[in-house]
Amino acid sequence: MPTVQTKMTLKTQESRVGALIRLSGIFVFILGSAMAYLTYSEAGQGNLAPQIVPVFYLVAALLLMVGFVAIIARLK
Repeated sequence: MPTVQTKMTLKTQESRVGALIRLSGIFVFILGSAMAYLTYSEAGQGNLAPQIVPVFYLVAALLLMVGFVAIIARLK
């Protein structure tokens, strides 16, 4: 049986890059979700200084937004 070699075309390379961006978006989204949850749970127990809680929530929200944009991004 002869082996068929396929050339890597621009279309397949774009789809791989798109998949990598979506995968990294999922990772960043999960990281933001975990940061928000841990900030909520630690602030509720009093283990976290009240002055730093809004900063952690802001960073978590930014990570969630960046992750969401990366998940829905379409490259052309």
